[in-house]
This record gives sequence, structure tokens and C-alpha cells, in this order.
Amino acid sequence: MARRRRILIFAYFFPPLGGAGVQRIVKLAKYLPEEGWDPTVVTVRGADYWMTDAALAGELGPRVTIVRTNSLTGLGLLRRLAPRQAGRADGLRSSVGAIRRLRRLAGWVMMPDSYVGWVPFACRAGDRLLREQEFDWILTTSSPDSTHLIGRRLAARHGVPWAADFRDPWTRRMAFAPPTGWHRRRQESLERSVLEAAERVVFTSEATRVDYLRRYPRLDAAKVAVITNGYDEEDFAPLEGRAPAGEKMQILHAGQLNPERPARPFLDGLRLFLDRTPGAAGRLGVRFIGPAYAGDREDAGRLGLEACVSFEPPQTHGRIVAEMLASHLLLLLEQDSERGALILPGKIFEYLRSGRPILGLLPPGAAWRMIEDLEAGKCFRPADCKGVARELGRHYERFVRGEAPLPGASRGPLAGHERRVLARRWVETLAGGFRPS
Repeated sequence: MARRRRILIFAYFFPPLGGAGVQRIVKLAKYLPEEGWDPTVVTVRGADYWMTDAALAGELGPRVTIVRTNSLTGLGLLRRLAPRQAGRADGLRSSVGAIRRLRRLAGWVMMPDSYVGWVPFACRAGDRLLREQEFDWILTTSSPDSTHLIGRRLAARHGVPWAADFRDPWTRRMAFAPPTGWHRRRQESLERSVLEAAERVVFTSEATRVDYLRRYPRLDAAKVAVITNGYDEEDFAPLEGRAPAGEKMQILHAGQLNPERPARPFLDGLRLFLDRTPGAAGRLGVRFIGPAYAGDREDAGRLGLEACVSFEPPQTHGRIVAEMLASHLLLLLEQDSERGALILPGKIFEYLRSGRPILGLLPPGAAWRMIEDLEAGKCFRPADCKGVARELGRHYERFVRGEAPLPGASRGPLAGHERRVLARRWVETLAGGFRPS
């Protein structure tokens, strides 16, 4: 019988925290035991975050060990370093201005990010675990990018191979805005040190891999892998056969809006469609489920869309999957920029698996190509409100005629993105048979 392997994973975002970033490691920890690997996940206790989904922890079996540590959160650090500014930010998380001020202040005093206060606690837990048990690999996943500093330190101390998983690109992140040239150079130096020290470097899209190899020519391409995000068939199987129903055509955006990815580009297209289509406002239901900002709600109000647009609080992941299947059209938003073109968001794979058509407001890039290649919907540049209006009209005409929604992606080409398959890809990447992408 082959020896079971052990992996020590550091993930700040882990249940009871929720959001798209949590799914990657939760599903990996869920399926690694089937491949003969037992995960120990080090995460935070009582984190200061606005999305929770405690139900996800129920998916993890007895071979998954969870170790929780204390952490000094970014807001907690600001309360100590700049109590007046932090006080203004408390309770204002729906304010774009408050978030941007908080980010600017954090950019000045916290390196590499506002979660760096977790590093000493996580390193202490990691030192203890590595002294007490034998682990085959260390895995760190970002964001936050400071998590990789844990892996760099522990791998050097204990001689255990370490993989750095970049869910988001570090210095190409949408919100990355260092306050000075010195801060930028320091961030790039930290990023480079992680890339060079890690035994394996994993990105979530081929576009990101190519971008990193171009920007860091000394990065050894032979140790770089692409492991996409994906979908869990067990989330969808119990809901098989569900179809959109009701008196309104349902359009869903699942997930967080943020200052770099606001609702406004879609709302402008929606307003134009409604102006061209009398009576449609009463037969549409546009739902943004997840954290939003006051500016998003204000934009909907200024455009006179309150009757058909709603902003709703986050829901459990299981509920979100059900809402996807109950929708006629799924909305995917990204900033129209060079950075945005690199992003292949985690939710796109669940959107695709739902079989519902996708309306993407995106720059040409990784997500656009995937939607086009799989014939899963239509994409437009965010400024193309006329294109958005035409596409809404195409779907609406089918709805009023009583026809089924337009088809989304077929399931066959998605099989390589199923979470069980991706767990095997992780094992290949870490244990042997590794072929760099």
C-alpha cells in the first residue's frame, strides 16, 4: 500500500469565511484525501471580513485537519497605527471612498498588504506543526499575497518543498496601487523573491502564466503550472433538471462588486434596452447577490432602475448555485484594462457548468476567449452599452415568446475543470509526472 502523503496548506480565506476565493482551497482539501493526500489547513480565527459561509466546512472529511490562529487584521493594525482614519472606515464598507482611503493608508504602512499581521501567528503554528509531523509539501495560496511570506520562511527553515499558488496576480491585481515608486519596487522585489524561492509556482490561467514569464524572465518556466479554478459536480448534481421559471426574466450577477468592477457599465446598457422596449421593466428581475457599494445602488437609482434591479446580501455557496440554475442569463463583469484581461474568475466555471448563457462585460482576454470558445454566451467591452442592449433584447424576445433560454456551454468540454480532476492535477504537479504548462 502506498504511503499517504501530507500537505500543510496556509489559506487566510477559509470557512467560515466565504466568497469565491475560498472555493479553490476548500474543494482541494475536500478531494485530496481521495488521492492519498491528507491536508492540514492553517487559517485564521475570527477574521474581520464581510462574507461568511460556514456551511462549506461541512464538506470536509475526517482526514482534513484545520488549525486556527490569531491574527492582527488590517483594520486592527490601522486602529493601532492610525486610529482616527480607521475609525472612519469602520461601518462604511459599502463606501467606495472609505475603501479607497483605507487601501491608500494600508499601502503606505503595511507591506505587502493589510493582512500581513497574520504572518507571525501562522509561522509560529507552522513551525510547531513541522517539528511535530512530517509533511511532504507546504502550499500557500494568495490573496493575500503576504501568505507567501509564510511559505518562504518555513520552507527555508525546515527544508520542505513549497508551492506558491497565485489565485490573483500580485502586482497585476486590479486594486494594486502602490503610493510611491519605492513601494512599487519593494512589492516587485517581494514578488520576485517568492517566485524564485518556491519549488512550484501555480497560476489560474495561461494568460497569467505568460504575463509572469514575460515580466520575470529569470523565473524558471519548468516549475510553473496552470491549474484553473473549477466547479464541483456534487454542488450541481442534486439540482439537475432545474430550469428558470416565473413571470420575470431573471438576470443574475453572483459575487462581489468592487471599485474596479462596478455595476454601472451593465446598468447603462440595461437603461438603453428599457428605453427601447416599453413594458420590459416589469418583466425583468436583475439581481446582484453579494457585497456591493453605495455607489452601485446610487447608480441604479439615478438611472431609474429600482423597479427591476436589486442588490442582495451574500448567500451560501449552495444557494448561489441554485440561483444560477434559476436564472435565464448570468452576468460577468471585469474592468476593461490590461490587468482585467488576465483574469479568469473562479465563478466563470460554475457559470459555465450551470448551462445558462453568459453576458460578459469584459476586456478581450482569458475570460472572453473561454466564453467564445465554448459558445457559452456573448461578450462586450464594458463601454459598449449598445451591444449590451441588443443582447438583452435577444434574450428578452425569447422570454416573451415563451421559449427556453438560449443554451450555455455544453458539459463535455468542461470536464477537465471538475474539482476532482483538478485535485489530481495538483497531485501531478506536486508529486511527480509534472509537466509544466
